[in-house]
Amino acid sequence: MILEKNYTLRRENTHYIIFPEYFDKNLTRKQGRRIPLNEALENPTLLELKLAAQKLEYDYAIQEYSAYPRQWWEARGRILVEKKTPKLQTLRDMSVEIPRIRTAIIKQKKQLIEDVKKRRAAKSTSPKKSDKKLKQKDFRPKRRK
Repeated sequence: MILEKNYTLRRENTHYIIFPEYFDKNLTRKQGRRIPLNEALENPTLLELKLAAQKLEYDYAIQEYSAYPRQWWEARGRILVEKKTPKLQTLRDMSVEIPRIRTAIIKQKKQLIEDVKKRRAAKSTSPKKSDKKLKQKDFRPKRRK
């Protein structure tokens, strides 16, 4: 379930509000990090939180243009995740899942790059423009002096 600017879920009190700042390794606890530093991640994104919620089979809603109150100038978004377990346990489960998602994304990117290189190599076997020009010179009539 993906909702944008829908605040009815918060009023019902059935979902936790989770910001990417809760997982950010670059932030201190005072700045908003909620999990221990050894479990924290480098610059988590809203997409990674969404994929982690999907993987853990949570009902979720995304609010892309929301900002963490302690960093109101930087709108990184937030995700509303259903309450199945205590909030800290939910955060820890997501922090374990996000690195797995990152490695899967990196593998996909590498595979795509390899596919593109293979396609380019296959295209490079066709004659180049410079080769065509050289062949055309053979068929041009010679100038008389």
